[in-house]
Amino acid sequence: MCAILTSARPLLRGLLPAALCLLLAGPAPANPSAYRKALRSAGWVVVPRPDGAASGTCWLVDRARRLAITCQHVVGDAGEVLVYFPCSDKGGELIVEAGQYLRQVPPVSGRIVAADRRNDLALIQLESLPKTTQALPLASRSSRPGEDVHSVGNCGLCDGLRDGSLWWYTRGSVRQVHTRTLRTAAGERRVRLVETQSPVNQGDSGGPVVNDNGELVGVTGSYTADRRLVSQSIDIQEVKQFLAAALPRLKKGGKWAEQGLVGGWVLTSAKGKGELPKPKEHLAEFRADGTVVLSSPRQARTGRYACANGMLWIVLEGPPAAASLRWAGKDRFTLQLGGSELAFARQKIAPKLPTPSEEVDETGDSSDAD
Repeated sequence: MCAILTSARPLLRGLLPAALCLLLAGPAPANPSAYRKALRSAGWVVVPRPDGAASGTCWLVDRARRLAITCQHVVGDAGEVLVYFPCSDKGGELIVEAGQYLRQVPPVSGRIVAADRRNDLALIQLESLPKTTQALPLASRSSRPGEDVHSVGNCGLCDGLRDGSLWWYTRGSVRQVHTRTLRTAAGERRVRLVETQSPVNQGDSGGPVVNDNGELVGVTGSYTADRRLVSQSIDIQEVKQFLAAALPRLKKGGKWAEQGLVGGWVLTSAKGKGELPKPKEHLAEFRADGTVVLSSPRQARTGRYACANGMLWIVLEGPPAAASLRWAGKDRFTLQLGGSELAFARQKIAPKLPTPSEEVDETGDSSDAD
């Protein structure tokens, strides 16, 4: 997601080809080193909702405490998010297809532990981190006009989460750093911004903006629709003030949402219109590694799952599905998806199905978990 000033029309992604945007963005040179440093910190944020999912970008600010920052307008009122970090294939090439992450990479659960609508920042505490993910160093000063900046975002999702692409690089130059009153859907806010000549799009919000040394100088926040190549990033001074206020109030959380689902379950009832699965014949096994096996007398399917904001996020062959999850004690829960309600009870089962083959290397492994 990307905030839009109210003086502009909503963005339709893909109206300008990426090549044209880069051509018009100015003489700022590409910097592969800055991109690699930003990429090692970047994440793809997914916020499951009853009507689908919102998404954006985040970056790691504190590895020891597993803290990442994104934009508040990306997460909205959500208390939990799912985060995917960059992975490589067996040949060492970066995987950019969003669908491959959804099908093969377990997301990391995150809690929103602080948020500020004024500066449009939110702090995420993550359950775990990949071994190779690194925190970005914060620049000692703000950028200055004429300096080059580089960013990483996830704007390539115009074809949907399953068919889009991730980890897009954008370069540009700083036009000015100033304090400005912005009028948005959430009201007026006065914030220090870095105005750059950089093309950003929906999905880039919350991503890191770094200088030539790979130090964070801003957070991608908004663009002005009537000035297509002008974008506003939240300045590093705002980031430091946000952290100074948020870090002292951090509290250790409890168990992560999906832990209670691990185990076997049997469908006990199905309500709704249309063709419904038959109770007692459909089984589900939720595994600790984030995979789920759904089986019936006719077939068995294996996919991935995660939980956030009271939603069960399941990815099988088709597009991701988000169902409202309600517990009735420790051993019973119901799922509401569309007009159907499915009830499950805990049962010891062990479907003999192979674990999905992994196409990513060990950079997708997680460590530092609670």
